[in-house]
Amino acid sequence: MKGLEGGLRARAGHIGREAAEVDLDLVPGVRDRLHARLVAMGIPATKEVSYVAGITQRTAQSVRRWFDAREPGLPDLESFARLCIGLGCSADEIIGALHREGHDPARCAHMVQMANCIRAITDSLARRGELGIPVRVPGDEMAPRLKAGDIVFVKTAITRIEGNGIYAFTRDDELLIRRVEQRIDKSIVLQCDNKAYRDHEWKGAAAAARSGVKLLGKVHGGISVQVF
Repeated sequence: MKGLEGGLRARAGHIGREAAEVDLDLVPGVRDRLHARLVAMGIPATKEVSYVAGITQRTAQSVRRWFDAREPGLPDLESFARLCIGLGCSADEIIGALHREGHDPARCAHMVQMANCIRAITDSLARRGELGIPVRVPGDEMAPRLKAGDIVFVKTAITRIEGNGIYAFTRDDELLIRRVEQRIDKSIVLQCDNKAYRDHEWKGAAAAARSGVKLLGKVHGGISVQVF
């Protein structure tokens, strides 16, 4: 038993030393990574503060401090948690714990440059109408057209099925991207392009609602991620 306790203490000490060696450099690292994330989501610079205020339920005055160019502040713990949920990212990603080099200005500049490229793409999509909210495709159910990690834009103003097409749904906090087919008998079929997964069919929208499936909106654009 003493040997086990000694081993655990040694392991805890090793972990503590590793944590101490990680230079997080939170300021201004958090600000730069937060900005890059918002740019990648297609949020205009003029709306960053209001968008983040909506996610965190904080005043614009408080949020503006987090983006201050000279003396950026840090979100409180509750706001930080809401940020991670609202932006769909991990805490490690925002604070820079995924990289031992800490805050690297050159890397952050590269992140912003790449995010600006994505913003240019989203701007071109927006010219065809309302862009909608960006969400990441969670799995390969819609492969090969949509792959896991692809970004799709969901028009949440559409609150009911309006013809066939690709729609986004939620079920028990799970995101579903499916192709919808409305049949003559008024049944609704949620189809997966990847035939390894089975389709779901309901006799009308009410039956689908009873199953816990809720419409999030219609998918009308996307950005495909390809690795060569």
